Formats: sequence, structure tokens, C-alpha cells
Amino acid sequence: MLTRSEAIVLRNLNYGETSQIVTLFTRQQGKLSVLAKGARLPTSKFGSTLQPLSYIQVVYYEKPHRTLFLLRESSHVRRFGHILKDITRMTLGLQMLELTYHLLEERAPVPAAFNLLLQVLDRLEHHESCLENLPLYYALRMASLSGFHPHITPEAVRAVGERGTFDLDTGRIVPDILSGPQHQVASRAALRALGVLVLADIEDVMRMPLSPALRSEVTGLVQAYLYRHIEHLPPLKSSRIAEQMHLYQPGTPEKH
Repeated sequence: MLTRSEAIVLRNLNYGETSQIVTLFTRQQGKLSVLAKGARLPTSKFGSTLQPLSYIQVVYYEKPHRTLFLLRESSHVRRFGHILKDITRMTLGLQMLELTYHLLEERAPVPAAFNLLLQVLDRLEHHESCLENLPLYYALRMASLSGFHPHITPEAVRAVGERGTFDLDTGRIVPDILSGPQHQVASRAALRALGVLVLADIEDVMRMPLSPALRSEVTGLVQAYLYRHIEHLPPLKSSRIAEQMHLYQPGTPEKH
């Protein structure tokens, strides 16, 4: 059976001498893998469509009881050229793709997640400031779609003094300083930023500047929350790359 769908390329792996196995996030069927025969040949009919971060239209051939489908056609729906030409934007985009890959189940459609990923990629393509907020915003929205929504209220954020606690089990902010593996103590500024990421729309998030130190603290809260609820989530390679890029950007002295 031939199926046509919009898709975002999450990753690809070389297969044999000339082909690739490509993981797609499709609008119709969720995450699935396809075999792109001859994709690595200079004359490949797929061209540049199978790069991660590509938003494409695909036609693939399904066979019953098989998990790897045969890709027949692919074409760009929209090109994120600004992202692909900028190493910082590309790294942030790959962070979101990697998280998507690990959160999605095979062949389980999640239209809201597909639309969310397109939304953040659009902002990553066109905005010039606060881009580092996007993976944090995206991770928390994906957490909600995965069934563990952070229960943060404006009242709880306002009640925090100089420091407070983020309860990883419930996703609540507590004004007291609590101990235990499920409790993450943080500064008031970090908890306020976390509240904005959870409660505000994306336009407000894109207007929230964070210092490197504050962003690192907020990132720690978000990652702790994800790992608390997703046991199979491995360390994200793209997150380490993004951290290294930030630490050793030109003009920044190396830490010893």
C-alpha cells in the first residue's frame, strides 16, 4: 500500500553502500522508519530532502507486519534554510529532534506534537533573540503531551522567597526548601523562568532573556523533570554539544 504524508526528518543512518534508513515523524502515522535506496548516490532522486530538520512530503510503500517501509518519493514542503546555515540554530534544532525521537512511540500519531515541532522550528528559523529558550519550551510542552504536565501556578511562583523547590514527581513549585531525590532546590529567578516556560505562550517565551548561569539552572530543572518521568530516556548527545558550544564560543575563556 502506498501512503503519502507530510513528515519531518528526525535522523538518518547509512545502510549498505548507497542507501539510508531514515526516521520520519509523519503527520499521519507518527514516528516510523523508511529505507531510502540509493539515497547516498550523487544522482539520488531524494536530493537533500532526507537531512535532519527537513520538512517534506513523502510517499512510502507499506507492507503488513513490517516495521521498515520503502521510501518511493520525497520533496520539500518548506526549507528551513536559516537553520541549516547557522550552527547554533542547527544545534538547537537537533536537540529538539533528538528529544522527539526518544519520546515518540513507533506508529503512534500525535498531531499536536507534529504541529508543536513545526511551530518551534518556525521560530528557530525566523527569530534572532532568546533562541536557547526554544528547546526548554518544547521539552515542557512535549512532557505535557506525554502525560506528565508540570502543575505550576502563578500563585506558587509568587510565593517563593529567595529560593524554593521544584517537586519533580508532581511538577509543582513549593516555596519551602525540601530535601529528597524528588526535590530540586532552585533560585527564585530560575523558578520564575520555569513558570514562564510552562504558562506563557511562545511569543512571551521568545522575549525572556536568560543569563548563561540562569539558563543553565533552568535547563537542569527541565532535564531533571524529564529524567524523573521517562526512565528510558538516554543522555541527549545534542544537549552536550550545545553546552560545549556555549562554553567555548569565541571570546569566552576556557574553564580549567
